[in-house]
Amino acid sequence: MPIIKCNIDRRAIESGTKKQRELGSKITLVDPSGLRLAINSKSASWNYNYRKRGVDYYGKRYPQKTLRLGDTVSMSVNEARLHVEKIKAVVRNGGDPAEQIFIEAAQIRQQEYLRRPLSEWLQEYKLNALGDETRHKREEYMHARKGLAELNLLNTSPADLTARELRRLTLLHAEKQSTARHRFGAISRFLDYLLDEEVIVHNVAKDVSRQYKPKAPPARETFYDVAHLKQLWYPKKHLRQDYQRFVRFMIVCPLRMSEAAELTGKNIFLDHGELRLSSGETKNSESFTLPLPTLALIILSNGHIDNGLRCFQLSRKQTAPMVSWSYFNKKVRDATGVSNFNLHNFRRTFSSLISEHSDFSESLVDSLLNHKRSQTRQGVIRHYHHAKNVRQRREVMEWWNNFLEEEVVNA
Repeated sequence: MPIIKCNIDRRAIESGTKKQRELGSKITLVDPSGLRLAINSKSASWNYNYRKRGVDYYGKRYPQKTLRLGDTVSMSVNEARLHVEKIKAVVRNGGDPAEQIFIEAAQIRQQEYLRRPLSEWLQEYKLNALGDETRHKREEYMHARKGLAELNLLNTSPADLTARELRRLTLLHAEKQSTARHRFGAISRFLDYLLDEEVIVHNVAKDVSRQYKPKAPPARETFYDVAHLKQLWYPKKHLRQDYQRFVRFMIVCPLRMSEAAELTGKNIFLDHGELRLSSGETKNSESFTLPLPTLALIILSNGHIDNGLRCFQLSRKQTAPMVSWSYFNKKVRDATGVSNFNLHNFRRTFSSLISEHSDFSESLVDSLLNHKRSQTRQGVIRHYHHAKNVRQRREVMEWWNNFLEEEVVNA
């Protein structure tokens, strides 16, 4: 490989290029400044060789390194010489230009990684933090994604998101404040995840003023009296058997509909007469035990209690989760004549009728609803009271079973 020492200029480059063609091999021009130009058949690149000052751990001089500065198309001779002087300054100060370039390149890659669009971060959030095991977590992802899509922010990087953009959610859903609140809350929790992952330094959802934060919808107060429960237990028109079984089970057992719909044989302990949910299967991430009264056991026995199958396969597609709740509600309303039917109303019905017709304490009845932030379990009592009260809960469920048999089922 011929090495030619010269003052590199345009004429020297042309001469070197001509010689390279004659020889058919690489030619290297070396400038007095140490700048080198490697000329090949199809390209010519600027290089500089240097050796870091000092010695390594074994007392040996550091090995020589070569930095590629650029090519003759993107960098002129003078620009290349200036770059060499900067490298020399770094070496004189005990630095290593190659390491510095590596660090800078890594920082650029990190910045590019952090500036990925929110849609990509949302997918990571779903995989790493949410998953899709429960209906609640699936809805959390859905609200976050739909909210960002409605604001046209899916292609925005996290660092460019502002509180001004988020407050538009309230205006977009002015007629449906509950939807706006779900969307805003899901996005805020998503941003908390990005904050924990050090993608952003601040959750801008916290900067939205109270005026623009979606307001909480009015508390739902609907519950059913005995007459409505009779209509729901014995529909006037035909209702699919699996739908009917589920409605009756929900009347007897005050579970959330997502928790009940995902029940499998592994949740049912017939020997103990109990239904058990792990912390990963409940909305509030707390394990829960519900004593099963006679009516519930009869309803369950009419289906299949198998560890791998749902107790209530409400979807037409076998093994698929139930997603057509609007269709379900419509069919139940049409068959029963209860126009305001909603599965969640059964939980208020359970609490209201037991409190009205029995002497059980509100805290005991409320514990069967598995509320995390129950008014009866706030403050100091929450930290000191961890009893499951299984025996007392069983007494409540037996009373409820007898009440339903007398007033609804056999009336």
